[in-house]
Amino acid sequence: MTLHEVIDKVLNEYLDEKNGPIKKNNLAKILRNGLNEVVSDDLIGGNLISKGSAGEGTWATVPWIGIFDKDISTSAQKGFDIVYLFSPDMKDVYLSLNQGWTFFKNNFGKKASTHIEKVSSYWQTTLKARSSRMTPASINLTRGLTGNTNLPKGYELGNILSVHYKKRNLPSNEQMLIDLKNMIFCLNELKNNLIDSSNFYQNINYILSLNIDVKAPVTRSIIKTVSRKTPSINLVERKLTNISSKFQGRKKDFNEINQNNSKIGFLGEQVVFENEKKKLANFPNLRNKVEHVSQTKGDGLGYDVLSFDEKGNKMYIEVKTTTKSQDAPFFISRNELDFSKTHGNEYCLYRIFNFEKLVNSNNVEFFKLKGDISKILSFTPVSYLSSFDKDIKLSNID
Repeated sequence: MTLHEVIDKVLNEYLDEKNGPIKKNNLAKILRNGLNEVVSDDLIGGNLISKGSAGEGTWATVPWIGIFDKDISTSAQKGFDIVYLFSPDMKDVYLSLNQGWTFFKNNFGKKASTHIEKVSSYWQTTLKARSSRMTPASINLTRGLTGNTNLPKGYELGNILSVHYKKRNLPSNEQMLIDLKNMIFCLNELKNNLIDSSNFYQNINYILSLNIDVKAPVTRSIIKTVSRKTPSINLVERKLTNISSKFQGRKKDFNEINQNNSKIGFLGEQVVFENEKKKLANFPNLRNKVEHVSQTKGDGLGYDVLSFDEKGNKMYIEVKTTTKSQDAPFFISRNELDFSKTHGNEYCLYRIFNFEKLVNSNNVEFFKLKGDISKILSFTPVSYLSSFDKDIKLSNID
């Protein structure tokens, strides 16, 4: 049998087979055998093993076929693995880079759901080996279920990246093998980024110690959609009557390592650049001087866009873009802070928020902070650059 044939067989026969005993059932045996007789040894071999489950004693709500790296996991209950997860109605199957829900449930109790989501978010923003067919979007294994959905929900929370297949439109066997190979690349990258592959608990504790936002990262499809409509996007200003104390300049934020977030920042700057030119449409001499300086001169001047008011006065605009709400904190560099102090009313910070709404709209909201932002925002230092003072006493060094 091929990989395509195994997946197709489970999707088409599982619900009927569940009406009979699981003992000595041929489909249950196929699931338990995993992919060992389905794919070549050069794809699953060496450190990789495969096995699956149709349930223990009774039929599982969500049957699965997994691929495990023996260095980091040999069980679907703990560690990181690749798994084909079949929806209870057998209309969908997900090829998922996932993690063992049972470990989180047994070790973190009421915090299990939040903690496993944080770990998922960490890897979603860290892994770079993903293909364009993979997505960090949620998987759905609890649709229409009643009663105990603990394990299916755990699979949903543990999903890091997945490829979604629909029963009525399964891809070719060749494409499914390519998807599996790419997912194995991701598992290898994850393994290489662990502090210690033999100490799973230590790796989880490290990830949980980071400042991680569990909101799913912006997907490539959202970025592509927004980038195509950038020239037609309109900035809609919102006035703030009260500035929340949550506005904090931060030295370091975990989401900065997310490549998609950096692209969102760039697109936010592009939106401001285009809107500043539209604003000066009746002043062509000034319009032609509007400049996206973070791209033309580099990202270190303390502002992103050079613009002008209708009288020709310069405006130095720093752009901060988020997919979150207007009161989400954001990163401010020392250079940006100092620039706002020295340029007074010529300096303006544009905070664009709820950016992902641009998928279905051409309008995006923002607010302005004008002048010395040290007098407007509160700041929380998270990390410091350390160096040796030239007059340091050697006696202080052990």
